[in-house]
Amino acid sequence: MSAPELRPTTTLVRRLLQEQLPAALRALAELPPVPTSQGWDNAMFRLGSAHAVRLPVRQAAVPCLVHEQRWTATASAPLGALGIEAPVPVFAGRPGAGYPWPWLLTRWVEGEAVALLPVARRARLATDLARALSALHAPAPPEAPHNPYRGVPLTQRLRTVPVSWPATAAALGRGTAERLRGVVEDGVRAAPWSRPPVWLHGDPHPWNLVHRAGRLAGLIDFGDVCAGDPASDLAAAWLVLDAPQRAAFRAVAEGTGHYDADVWRRAAAWAALYVTALTAGPAEAAPDFGPVVAHVVRELGPAGAAR
Repeated sequence: MSAPELRPTTTLVRRLLQEQLPAALRALAELPPVPTSQGWDNAMFRLGSAHAVRLPVRQAAVPCLVHEQRWTATASAPLGALGIEAPVPVFAGRPGAGYPWPWLLTRWVEGEAVALLPVARRARLATDLARALSALHAPAPPEAPHNPYRGVPLTQRLRTVPVSWPATAAALGRGTAERLRGVVEDGVRAAPWSRPPVWLHGDPHPWNLVHRAGRLAGLIDFGDVCAGDPASDLAAAWLVLDAPQRAAFRAVAEGTGHYDADVWRRAAAWAALYVTALTAGPAEAAPDFGPVVAHVVRELGPAGAAR
């Protein structure tokens, strides 16, 4: 994963808003943009109490933003019945003010990132998250986007992004790397997804989940929205939850009848691949994923991949 190519500023965001917002949204251009985060792909600025501005920070992220603009409202529609929000785009911006790429004005999802909630306090999130992902995993239309990094067969993912196990061992220790490799290899041996492709959030790690008072309030960052095998989304069971919480998550998810028997082996493998990707990325270009990596490594311990 490459470092950011641009670092948008509040001055830039204000100029884009003033130059491009239509009359119906012009009042938003008078609000001060407040930086909230910058990840590998996008910078985020809050705008008042109800909106946010997302701008790609590298060329490779632009297609993700285009998919987000086109498909977030459609893919996330089932979440509304559960009272769970998504950052639905309000306005699609174009290059301007010296900024070379499209950008988005979206709804703001109020709450705190689940990554900041201690794991011991995430029990109520388990059933909420299972219901949310199960609802989102509806059959996708043929024109839905596909993503070479999400929702694909594990063998294809490993061809697209080969894992450097020596680098993983250098970052996490040889024993941990071998354990993760075993989880990935077990997922590869599992039967692949044989049902029609379903909608995927694409990146449901705990920084992309929002809670209010310990209940799931929103799924954010639909930049990786796509259609495919839900196992890559179900990796959230290891990215977010501990073993008892994961058991509750699985009970709800399995009760929907949406998933095949091998999906959990593939999901555990995807969780291991998230770890290898996170340890390979530039630390300065993302939120603090160190605790997330440590959590997943614990949860994929000797018994964790099977639970």
